Amino acid sequence: MNDLEKILQLKFGLSSFREGQREIIDSVLNKKDTLVFMPTGGGKSLTYQLPGVVLDGLVIVVSPLISLMKDQVDKLNNLGLRAELINSTIDNYDKQIILNDISKNDGSIKFLYIAPERLNSDEFLRIIERVKISLVAIDEAHCISQWGHDFRPSYMKLKGFLERLKLNNDFPIIALTATATQKVRADITLRLGLVNPAIFTTGFDRKNISLIVREISKKEEKLEKVSEILEKTPGSGIIYCSSRKNVKEVYDYLIGNGVSAGIYTGEMTGDNREIEQNNFMDSNYKVIVATNAFGMGIDKSDIRFVIHYNLPGSIENYYQEVGRAGRDGKNSYGVVIASFADTKIQEFFIENSYPTKQEIVDFYNYLYRDFSTGEGAGAKILKTYFVMASESGIVNDLKVGAIIRVLEKYNIIKRGLDDFETPSDFRGRGIILLQAKQNPASIKIDWSHQEALKAESYYKLEQIKKLLFYPSCRKKFILNYFADEEDLKKIGDNCGSCDFCIEKKNLGKQEVIDIVKISVFGLILETVKKFDTKFGIQTFVKFLRGSNDKKLLEWNMDNDQNYGALSDLTPELIQAVIEALMSLEYLYKSDGKFPLLGITETGRLAITKDFLLKNDNEELQTYLKIRLGTKSLYKKESNPKEKKEKVDTYEETYKLLKLGNSLDDISKLRELKLITIESHIVLLYSESKLGLSDIMKYTSFSKLKIVKDVINKELNGIVSELKPIKEKIENLGNKDISYFDIKLAIAMIDKKDL
Repeated sequence: MNDLEKILQLKFGLSSFREGQREIIDSVLNKKDTLVFMPTGGGKSLTYQLPGVVLDGLVIVVSPLISLMKDQVDKLNNLGLRAELINSTIDNYDKQIILNDISKNDGSIKFLYIAPERLNSDEFLRIIERVKISLVAIDEAHCISQWGHDFRPSYMKLKGFLERLKLNNDFPIIALTATATQKVRADITLRLGLVNPAIFTTGFDRKNISLIVREISKKEEKLEKVSEILEKTPGSGIIYCSSRKNVKEVYDYLIGNGVSAGIYTGEMTGDNREIEQNNFMDSNYKVIVATNAFGMGIDKSDIRFVIHYNLPGSIENYYQEVGRAGRDGKNSYGVVIASFADTKIQEFFIENSYPTKQEIVDFYNYLYRDFSTGEGAGAKILKTYFVMASESGIVNDLKVGAIIRVLEKYNIIKRGLDDFETPSDFRGRGIILLQAKQNPASIKIDWSHQEALKAESYYKLEQIKKLLFYPSCRKKFILNYFADEEDLKKIGDNCGSCDFCIEKKNLGKQEVIDIVKISVFGLILETVKKFDTKFGIQTFVKFLRGSNDKKLLEWNMDNDQNYGALSDLTPELIQAVIEALMSLEYLYKSDGKFPLLGITETGRLAITKDFLLKNDNEELQTYLKIRLGTKSLYKKESNPKEKKEKVDTYEETYKLLKLGNSLDDISKLRELKLITIESHIVLLYSESKLGLSDIMKYTSFSKLKIVKDVINKELNGIVSELKPIKEKIENLGNKDISYFDIKLAIAMIDKKDL
């Protein structure tokens, strides 16, 4: 047994290191700046606490989480390692005792936990500069990044603090977080001034937590599913809801059904929140229903399930909250019972969290309305967000809070007054105007960065939608998102612990029946290529179904040869086909609130190289099967009698045609528009199911020749839309040539039959 393992056992009472801990500790002990990305409950605290025992000097731990500070300090003191904390819960008398003991520089205090807001007080800096520092640990390091999901302006002062300490000390810095994308990681390194940091990403595969997604939109069905989970799952759990209204709704339902439940929201008083949290921690409640205000610093080992009643806002939030289950290593569950409609709730939060430039300027003018240019610095405003929302015309107090945070970030205002400045009858925090009034055009706010932050939030929303609503291995998606390469290598083809992989495994050797023909995938690729990045998914769905949507008709899209080509398919199926093509990167969606559908180079290639779609057909069909959940579309090899082929819409038209029916007859028999049947004829000819003699019954060589001449001579052989061709033909006096004639001519040109 080496020295580190002895310390692990003797000081911390642990028998072995968790995965990745030893390597991180070695890095710190070698005095290297270190970045650690490890999920909640993965054992981050040990990676700086154990080095703190080995190294000579004081360990400073910067953390924004008051409850977590107290928990860590209590645990260290119980282990015989003196630890203290300085934050808003410590009065001046106790703080002075702590600072006096630190100033002795005798090692009596080994760990000091401190809130970032307290770092730059002159008194603290005077003392800490004379103390031997062994290590500085920055917990929740993502808070320093403006790209992070929990940016805190107070963290921006850390770099200056660290540089000042380094003048008299040589110590490593370890920055830790449970959630950080590549962009956030680069930001952390830059803003903390880390020098060639060793980077560790580990433990994001929470092997004992099964991730389950159930798409449910109706309130009654959601509540029934919650009851079912509670009945079947022993132990305690957390139910996260996106709004206080939903929290109350779920809480009342559970109480009404005799479930011992707690409730926790940010609007509750501090005392009530503490009572509810303690009751949950002491297992007086089976479950606690909460907004995302609950959970920071919670370390309850027997949480067996975390339910998301609504769509989480980002993968970072989702995985951090799920990670509160199964801390003891036993099997636990993360269940999402949201629906795609929940997207609207998150879009509402984004729109109100990132106000427009005009809204910020309007509110700025409201704050300074009683002052002339050059006046107002130091003025205090004692009004609640609700009052300011009403008076300013912003209306929404949620948006007012967001505007105030932006103004505070750029040091235009400061939230909160000192206690002696706040009237006893005022219940708000108050605002101090830090700058004198100036022309709004001169306000120093990085507007482009504000827009980029909003776009980043929409990107994160799109990623959580992909994780939860697109059929794929949930765990692989998460590991890719957090760039956990080591766990990705180990997970294999089937993680075995998410609903997608479990269902895929249960299918066994079942053979996939084509839910749609390969030609449908090809038709959609052709359509997207034609209107590349012009429309969103729903517009394409409406177009392919032949919708009479007003915009489609205004844009004359009803004259396109593919309009209504998939009119007999449901909107859900067409959307699923598009998503399947996106999952294999034939198509893609742009970022932002209104993403547009585009085609990739692979998608363009697949239009002419049909082997690409043929090679991926089984995976595409499997995607549709799991996405749509229609088990009857599968057949088992062992029982050929159970084979059930889906009717091919083109094949059905072909059969009726061969029986001698006219196109009008087929349209009536199939209850489809004539334009749809005409599109079937064009496609059947393109796929060589119909020959030249078959289609010449519906057109004439003279008409086809005119179309070809117009395309070659008037349009330089370029075909992007049908309408310009029709207009050119009519201008030449040929009004009897239909769109059907044009479609047939284009198909014949493509096949070199014309």
